[in-house]
Amino acid sequence: MERNNRIYFKLLIVSLLFGITSCVKEVDFTGEETAPLPVLNCVVDADEDIVYADLTKSLFFLRYGKFAPIKNAEITFTWKDTELPMQHEKDGVYATIVPIYTIGAGDGISIAATMPEFGTITTETLKMPAKPLICNACYKWTDGDVNIKSFTLKFLNNDPSNTYYKISVYSNFYNDSTNDLDWNNVGYERISCNDSRLMLSNSDFPTINEGKYLLFPARNFSGDTCILTIEFEGIIYTDNLYYVEVASISESLYKYFSTLNNYYNTQNNPFTEPVQVFTNIRGGLGIFGAKNKKVQPIDNFW
Repeated sequence: MERNNRIYFKLLIVSLLFGITSCVKEVDFTGEETAPLPVLNCVVDADEDIVYADLTKSLFFLRYGKFAPIKNAEITFTWKDTELPMQHEKDGVYATIVPIYTIGAGDGISIAATMPEFGTITTETLKMPAKPLICNACYKWTDGDVNIKSFTLKFLNNDPSNTYYKISVYSNFYNDSTNDLDWNNVGYERISCNDSRLMLSNSDFPTINEGKYLLFPARNFSGDTCILTIEFEGIIYTDNLYYVEVASISESLYKYFSTLNNYYNTQNNPFTEPVQVFTNIRGGLGIFGAKNKKVQPIDNFW
């Protein structure tokens, strides 16, 4: 009898839990819908001879769909006090040509857009960070092993006072029809690094030590050289070609990637406060950043 009572009690608890979880009440939004804002995104890569900017309208958080492009803007990209008008290409994407390899470390860059609907939005002047110098990027071959588990990356910390680094690893796949590497078919690897120095950063914008990329401030490393052991989370075959990209990025881009990572990590957690993704566009939303990268194959040294 006692056993039956325990069973009935458990069934009662389960039925109550199902009843609680199935009670969903829809609450109508009675607030005021905010007007859209201009969203300007532009990342300047020192190795590229074309600077692209994407200009759209923001979307109210209860509405779904794509951001509407803004096609009638006047956008000016400024490089070392030289104003370069940007031409609209399509769907809110603007572009201007910059002589390749002329945007160097320390050069000032900024961007401004004027629109009939929103007026003018601007950014602060950023300085292009120094290009990092990769000394080596090597994995150690182990007899009988058919895959790579980790590799050692050594590069010079050119400007530790105000530089931030973003490190990623990717592989290229061969095009079966041409038997050549297809640079449009790039797969990024999940990597991690347990070096304690990667964790020493501003608590408002923490470092990222695992995922599709590593992100950390250069000031964590004393001296001029960074040596990291980076682990692969998947199976990496030694007969494929893998590349490591070490990018020096502006503080604005560091804060953007850091808060964007936090946003994605908290999306499905109902007990966390909403994460505001970093923006540095005056009068609107979006990100304006600078990037100076070095890419090198990961070689076998053992």
